[in-house]
Amino acid sequence: MLIFWISPLVKSGIMSTQNIIPGSVENIGLRNYQRLFKDRLFFLALGNSVKYTIWTLIILIPVPLLLAVLINSKIGSDKFKSIFKSILFIPALTSVVVAGIIFRLIFSESPTALMNQVVGFLGFDPIKWLKGSETGFMALLTVATWRWTGVNILYFLAGLQAIPNDYYEAADLDGATAWQKFWHVTVRRSSRRSSSC
Repeated sequence: MLIFWISPLVKSGIMSTQNIIPGSVENIGLRNYQRLFKDRLFFLALGNSVKYTIWTLIILIPVPLLLAVLINSKIGSDKFKSIFKSILFIPALTSVVVAGIIFRLIFSESPTALMNQVVGFLGFDPIKWLKGSETGFMALLTVATWRWTGVNILYFLAGLQAIPNDYYEAADLDGATAWQKFWHVTVRRSSRRSSSC
């Protein structure tokens, strides 16, 4: 932990108080921070990062949890569940470059791009998805959801499959409803193992 987390953090803090030019290092105190907090683009980027984080948490926690509960349930055949898991996990195996190319083609400005065909089918004009701030954000959020849903499902499944059946049997004996079992047994017991999502 010291080598991989604390040491780079300390070095970054030291470097942030320096003006580094190849061949020379000048200590400038907090001038870099003063420049940073006067920069309008910094606050725009910070706001976009916070917005992206909030939306990915809103989507990439409940959706994979519900899909993991569905896969872990007794509904459907095991063969179907295996195929479903594989389909959802395949995007995580694609490289970032391949994912970028796929989504550039899907969200292209061309009327023949997949998303513009959907928009055209609904009777609207083609959209320049990657040019607008809101449409670009939606495209980015779609990429993140597509790429990480399968990974989060596996994390949640690991937590769900570690819950002993005794807890569900005890909840049945206590007269718990399906929602109470889901909230008090499934979510709470799997949350510790799934906290890495």
